[in-house]
Amino acid sequence: MKKLPYYLVDTGFFEHKIKICFSDFAFQEAIKTSKITTRHTALDLGVAESHHIQQEGTQNVLIAIVFDLAEMQKYDSLEKMGIIVHECVHTVTHMFQHVGEDDTKVGDETRAYFTEYIFKQVFAAFATEEDKRERSGKRSGKVSDKTNKAVIGALIQMAEHGNGGAGSDSDPKPKNPPSRTEDANGSTKPKADFSV
Repeated sequence: MKKLPYYLVDTGFFEHKIKICFSDFAFQEAIKTSKITTRHTALDLGVAESHHIQQEGTQNVLIAIVFDLAEMQKYDSLEKMGIIVHECVHTVTHMFQHVGEDDTKVGDETRAYFTEYIFKQVFAAFATEEDKRERSGKRSGKVSDKTNKAVIGALIQMAEHGNGGAGSDSDPKPKNPPSRTEDANGSTKPKADFSV
């Protein structure tokens, strides 16, 4: 089977996958595999963009995010993450439009968890492409390697510590209750002295 020049992002219970492209060539291939016959170009303006293309009179649809990886190298790690999140938000809106959901009736939590779910996958694809670029020697030296590695490492660690669910618990419970001390007889006593 031929390796695709783009990444596929799982969308949970929605059956349509989002395509992540890092060049116009990859975007053109995504258009072809989506059976879109009208002409479209990517990255006429800016370093990233989100697309929702439905072939008129057909069921053929493409939802994609396209990044100009070379241009993205001009930004520091936080700016790159901001660009990725920005495009993920647009893509979540496109996804809801595609499945016929009224955008005004999608709850904040649903939107937030779905955006997080998409972002983690898009960020992983972006980090993989950045790593490939770095290994090939095409990396820009604008931001220090130490800063980039620290931010990217922290994000990868956050993504890896997820439990595979829709998102993190915003009201986490303590893992262990506060411990008590034991006296010489093995009886537990509170750490604080309330007799004062």
